[in-house]
Amino acid sequence: MAQPTGTKNDQAEISKKHSHISVQRYFEISLLLMLATGFVTVATTGKLDLISTVVVTGALVLKLSSYAREKDYSLAPRAVTRLSVFYIFFYALDFLIFSPGPAPLDHMLQATVHLVLFTTVIKIFSARKYRDYAYLASLSFLMMLASAVLTVATTYLACFAAYVLFSISTFISYEIKRATETSARAPEGPFQTPGQNRVSIEKALFKTALGLALGIAALAAVLFFVIPRYRTGYLTSLGTQSQSITGFSESVNLGDIGKILRSSAVVMRVTVTGNPRAFQGVKWRGVGLTSFDGQHWYLDNTEQFPVTPVSYEQFLLEPPEGWQNRPRRLVRYRVLLSPLSTDVLFVAAVPRELSGHLRLLNLDQTDSLHNPQRTGSPLAYDAVSDVALPPPAALRRARTDYPTEIRVVYLSLPKFDPRVRDLAAQVSASATNNYDRAVAIQNHLRDNFGYTLDPPAIDSRDPIGSFLFKARKGYCEYFAAAMVVMLRTLEVPARLVNGFQTGTYNRVGKDFVVRTRDAHSWVEAYFPQYGWVPFDPTPADPNPVLPGLLDDYVDAVGLFWNEWVINYDFAHQVELAREVDQDSRLFQKEARRGLRNFQGKGARLAFRVERWLMSHKLLVLLMMLAILGSLTASEKGLSISELRFLWAWRFGRRDLTLRPREATLTYLRFLRVLEKKGFRKAPSQTPQEFALSFGGSPLGLGVFEFTRLYNRLRFGHSPVSLARLKALLSDIVRGSVSR
Repeated sequence: MAQPTGTKNDQAEISKKHSHISVQRYFEISLLLMLATGFVTVATTGKLDLISTVVVTGALVLKLSSYAREKDYSLAPRAVTRLSVFYIFFYALDFLIFSPGPAPLDHMLQATVHLVLFTTVIKIFSARKYRDYAYLASLSFLMMLASAVLTVATTYLACFAAYVLFSISTFISYEIKRATETSARAPEGPFQTPGQNRVSIEKALFKTALGLALGIAALAAVLFFVIPRYRTGYLTSLGTQSQSITGFSESVNLGDIGKILRSSAVVMRVTVTGNPRAFQGVKWRGVGLTSFDGQHWYLDNTEQFPVTPVSYEQFLLEPPEGWQNRPRRLVRYRVLLSPLSTDVLFVAAVPRELSGHLRLLNLDQTDSLHNPQRTGSPLAYDAVSDVALPPPAALRRARTDYPTEIRVVYLSLPKFDPRVRDLAAQVSASATNNYDRAVAIQNHLRDNFGYTLDPPAIDSRDPIGSFLFKARKGYCEYFAAAMVVMLRTLEVPARLVNGFQTGTYNRVGKDFVVRTRDAHSWVEAYFPQYGWVPFDPTPADPNPVLPGLLDDYVDAVGLFWNEWVINYDFAHQVELAREVDQDSRLFQKEARRGLRNFQGKGARLAFRVERWLMSHKLLVLLMMLAILGSLTASEKGLSISELRFLWAWRFGRRDLTLRPREATLTYLRFLRVLEKKGFRKAPSQTPQEFALSFGGSPLGLGVFEFTRLYNRLRFGHSPVSLARLKALLSDIVRGSVSR
């Protein structure tokens, strides 16, 4: 039955309407996800206050949930106007009262950020025009741009990937939406139901967006590593907020290190050259502190001396006192330092060379290194250090005639509990030299005191005395401070050093991950002719934190992100090109070697095959005949069962009986013989009808008997003698009757 034209046009209009609704819905969801990704990226930088984060997050979740519930959560124009007028007055209160900051400009900046976020929330629930959509899309882009300046965390990579996907999805659906609205041509059938229409459109758009995003990511990765890079340092002053870390300034309260020992934030990652086991036990030296007033450690002379570079961003450090009397053990490593609230550079033992993104390098009186141009970005530098220590026998023979400047600074003592002096003398009573005295105090503190992050009964007015005689438990800073004071009471110059322990070796990233919980304090004692020698009186932590394999993978991703993305520059490009060239040459070399090995193995195999063939000529001849027969049979279309039948027919024993499945092959041979004599069986004839058609022919009896035996073999499953069938067929062949 013919369908009226109007009905088809109505279906077209309905389909167009449903298509527009589906595209509009997909476009709005993509735009909101694009905006949400930008906001989450900014929120992860820690720059937004809690109230703003909660309000905007709640608005985004509420709006997105409306699509799942198929409800319209929108603000009427009148409500938008009233809220906007209200916020004009609230902005003044926000600027004057609510927004924090040390200066009026900071108040205005915070209030303006709140204004932008308020406008965003309003637009989320009132966007109806293209300019509203453009505002939200532009704001999401600005959020991603600001986050790129404010953070260097690996979370930005995940957020950026999601943002690219949602932005592509948004702009594709926007173009389709606009084309649908301006299209004058009605869509053609077949027409889907509204539900099918929405699902198919959303699936198609998402697959397209995902494919484009993956293609863009692949192309962008290639361009990122290939395009020449130049590190300018623009906008670094607006960079990430430095990680707050205590214990590495010119003045430190005794106990400050304990504030960061509970944190697991990554301070630096160290990639070493050579066997990583050689670095086990190596400490990353930070700052040395000379003077103690009973509660604070500090530098009595804060003057820093610039180190002259030998070339651009490369420094050679003067060898320390007594270096000519010490053995040599140089180690090379690369440090990727996170943004910290200190200008101290962390190195192993005695640094000899330093290079990296450092235009200035300073040295203080304790041989600690400082970066006066510290920024909020991660810092990468390569270093060579001498980690060898003088042998104990040499230190036992060291002189005790200390220079005046050493005695004045490193033998000074505050007012302290007199029992500390008595304890030091008691512990070192059997020692005859300063080295053995230092070792005796170190071992006494290790063996008789406990390690804990919550030391009990520490009196802030006398922390050393209360630690040694009351608490008898504490963490590294108390142990090191107590040893320094005890050594000074014995006229052994000593100082406190703050830094980090070796860290945890990452089996995946092949680097040492140093966290704030690895912060450590130890002691350096002075020996004339040999310089400063480290001692560590702190016992091992009874509950060390051991990372799992998942932690290693996460840290490895962080290392790659910071090293090859955040700090990627022309030097990295040169290194990458060198590695690619080396790998390609190595691949070519291995390929040529593999080809030569393959050719050699092939020649040896051919020689062995030749020898075998020459010694088994008859077997080879039979195999060739068998193969030739198989090829001939395959050309004629003969199967294995047919070949077996032919063999049995020609060479079988006379008493052999045929099986039922060979009946057809026998009958086909029978038909070919009759066909040569002019008797062709019609396709419609049964074997019995064909045999009866011979009537009184001289061949009739033979044909009838052969057919009877065939039927008995085929359908009666009764064995039939091969000799009998061959005899009947021979009689038929010798017959002279023609049709």
